[in-house]
Amino acid sequence: MLFRSKNTITKDFYFLSSLFLFFRFISSFVVYKFLSFYDYRIFSYTDLDFYNEININIFSPNFFYSLLVRFIGYNTQTLLSFKFIFISFIASFVAITPFIFLSIKLLSKRSSIFFILTLSLHPYLALYSLKLDSNLFASLGIAFYALWILYNNNITFKLSIVLNVFSTIFRNALIPLVWAQFYLIFLLKRDFAKIKFLGIFSLFLITIFITFSQIFYGVEYISQNFGCYSYEKIDIFLQQILSPNFSKIVSLIITPIVHIILNLGAREAISVYCLNLPGQFASHSLLNIFMTFSFLIFHSFLLIKLFIYIFKNFELRKLTLLFPFSILLPTLYGSAHMRYLYPLLPFLIFVQFLPRDIVILKKKL
Repeated sequence: MLFRSKNTITKDFYFLSSLFLFFRFISSFVVYKFLSFYDYRIFSYTDLDFYNEININIFSPNFFYSLLVRFIGYNTQTLLSFKFIFISFIASFVAITPFIFLSIKLLSKRSSIFFILTLSLHPYLALYSLKLDSNLFASLGIAFYALWILYNNNITFKLSIVLNVFSTIFRNALIPLVWAQFYLIFLLKRDFAKIKFLGIFSLFLITIFITFSQIFYGVEYISQNFGCYSYEKIDIFLQQILSPNFSKIVSLIITPIVHIILNLGAREAISVYCLNLPGQFASHSLLNIFMTFSFLIFHSFLLIKLFIYIFKNFELRKLTLLFPFSILLPTLYGSAHMRYLYPLLPFLIFVQFLPRDIVILKKKL
């Protein structure tokens, strides 16, 4: 671990934050200008129509996010307003500040700069920094989870569990990660008087309530046959070469693999319309294919390097680095595309720069 004075930490934080904001602004501007020629739907956010409906209730997906967007007037008509683009840009910065802090504490200055440059210039992250997408709360939850496991102390523990539960209220994809975090809490903390048991128990009850309110939607989500590469479509394709019963078994195995690939590289339209998108969604077919495979190769490279980092010098506590990927579990059979991966990208990029001797959670499992 690197040791710096408080003044140095403050200066480094301002420097890295300024660096991030400068290059993120450039990459967002380029994406805004470039993609508008490639795809007129650059700022389409069709889910906002659903979130602005008045007949949703506590059992609807991301109910509190729906209340938020209706309260602030965020909808498909105001999506492109300067006010909301600016708010989205700042909110996306706030969500990655834990990683800036971690880069100062754990990485060399050179590695910190490379991390910030990679993070700020990623085109898909740049695109979503201009939207108040519900996944912003997933990004926040994962960032504070990383802060806890990589810089474990009483403050980061309290921040992570409180903000994770808070974020889960707005983004149900975090539910598996919060349960994983509670598992670690009860596994690692024997003396609950020291961690204010009443507060933990209250957060635990909130998590139970949120899980119960979203479980029916979760079942519906996993069972839906959404898009071009759904379980049903894969099964129909395999029935042409296999017996119906055997094709169903093979489809159960193949579908998660296909959906992982979609999560790593496919825009939402690809999962709906297949790789050769209609001209109104992708005016340049070759460019669309190139971008898709570029994202797939880059993200696969990051994921493979993460597995190498975990298993090359394996320690059980390193498996906690995989817990954030639990947000992708519903996508293995439900709808799958790169939007569900983007909350993980800051975490996935940061791990690439971690020193080999970093102590995760400090205490061995």
